[in-house]
Amino acid sequence: MSKEKSDRRSYTSPLRSNQKENTRDRILDTLAEIISEGRILDFTVKDVAIRAGISYGTVYRHFPTRESFLEALYEAASTIIAQSAPFIPQSLDDIPAMAGNTLKIFEEKANLVQAFTIALLVNNVKPKSRNQRDQKIQALVIENAPHLSAGAVKETAAIISHLCSSLTWTTLKQRYELNSEETTEAMNWALQVLINSLTGHEKD
Repeated sequence: MSKEKSDRRSYTSPLRSNQKENTRDRILDTLAEIISEGRILDFTVKDVAIRAGISYGTVYRHFPTRESFLEALYEAASTIIAQSAPFIPQSLDDIPAMAGNTLKIFEEKANLVQAFTIALLVNNVKPKSRNQRDQKIQALVIENAPHLSAGAVKETAAIISHLCSSLTWTTLKQRYELNSEETTEAMNWALQVLINSLTGHEKD
């Protein structure tokens, strides 16, 4: 084989890579629409392909199973949120403000956030990114509240993680019909009260 042919085969077109990524995003956007309509239990790869206007084979190459669909949906939303509102607190006191920034992204990407929240609940998906955040919060609880027992640390970290989650946001908005401002205020208040009780001081 000539060097020219070898180089041609090894070359990866940036345009082709972008098209592939755009196709993936289009598929996930379509999936979010379907799930938001309440079809989490009965959608198929074919349903997504038809709605997106993409061939079944193309969709299948990206997402061969329902589980891969749902995992990718969560990771896509997590990436958007992490890029827009990075969750890198240095102490427990940083968490309420960071949670507030995350809630703004939830509002901006409401359709996507609602879809992956439903997907998590129904299918018990446990993405790696969520586990990493939970571990970060638990480490902060240990560092900032050394007086707690191992069991109390686990319980406290679980509550903080839940209060920062899209599930809490969705529940307050849908079940209790709080508006965006009320939802943010309620979640921030609960976080602040809990963290103040752990650190032993009140914030102004």
